[in-house]
Amino acid sequence: MSTSMPFVRTLIAASILGSFAAVATLSAAESPTATVDFSPPAQAKLERYGKGESAALQARIAAAVVSACSKAKVPAGTTFAITVLDVAPTHPTREQLADDPALDPVRTRYLGGADLTGSLRDSHSQVLATVQHRYFPPSLRWRSRSFDSWADANVAIEQFAQQMGAACRRLPGNSTAG
Repeated sequence: MSTSMPFVRTLIAASILGSFAAVATLSAAESPTATVDFSPPAQAKLERYGKGESAALQARIAAAVVSACSKAKVPAGTTFAITVLDVAPTHPTREQLADDPALDPVRTRYLGGADLTGSLRDSHSQVLATVQHRYFPPSLRWRSRSFDSWADANVAIEQFAQQMGAACRRLPGNSTAG
């Protein structure tokens, strides 16, 4: 049994490295870049949620938007400028759990979500499209069933990315392409 463990570790390492290679290939193909910033109120909230949470959210948002627009023919030099106006977790973050041992990572639930705005800009910083999206479930009954701390924020991010993808497909160069 112990002889198969190195093989399993090798497979896991290969799959992880393979996924990084795919990301490197995508970024090398002149795909649009995305910058994600947080409004001052969102930054203040993130300080309570933990230091690493903002970087993880920024990476999720940027990846979702670039992926949603990857099939559209966007002009070279196109960038996405995204601002998170509001964000809240669905379950406590690691920092919140560490600060308050009375919180339960599964049973403690919040009305999480996100409010995002973004603009698609050409190489001359001219705004080509603007998208704004806000999603917070109306009650705990309608919240995401995932146990991820950012479950409802992820729903908002995916919906926002889909709207950005639609904006990319509506650009003039895409309307003539089949």
